[in-house]
Amino acid sequence: MARPENPPPELDDDAVTQIILARHGRPAWDFRTPIPGHGLAEWLRGEADAPLDSSHRPSADLERLSRTAKCLVTSPLRRSRDSAQLLAPSTAPLIDPCFREAELPCAIRSGLRLRPNMWAWLARSAWFCGWSAGVESFTAARERASKAASVLTAHAETKGAVVHWSFGIYKRAAA
Repeated sequence: MARPENPPPELDDDAVTQIILARHGRPAWDFRTPIPGHGLAEWLRGEADAPLDSSHRPSADLERLSRTAKCLVTSPLRRSRDSAQLLAPSTAPLIDPCFREAELPCAIRSGLRLRPNMWAWLARSAWFCGWSAGVESFTAARERASKAASVLTAHAETKGAVVHWSFGIYKRAAA
């Protein structure tokens, strides 16, 4: 489950802007069994629908930050929503599609069987190089991430501290 990348600051109601970016929890999904390249899209759909892996617990610092934040923001992704629910069960998060993860291009025709993370790495690398094959391009995803960062900033300025769950690659694009 998510851990802050740096020691967490204390949430301060007088601070101008506080945005805590946290990686959502790991899905309880099979990352070891090799799949053919043409099976990546189906595997990714299953991963997106998988519940959180209960063996990975969030840090106490992230739990505290989540429970005291004025605003929680998630993507529509199940593990993002479930992470918010786990850490701050009494707070309804803002779920906004602008925070969705950048999809992987999955038009891979290969029958070669590799671990899913290898296929995902190859697809993401090709995506960075310009191959988007039916999904949002890298350039469009960066533009969306910039808009999402503005949305987070606006929420932080009006509501106080914000905790946002997303995947690492999206956090780097938005930061």
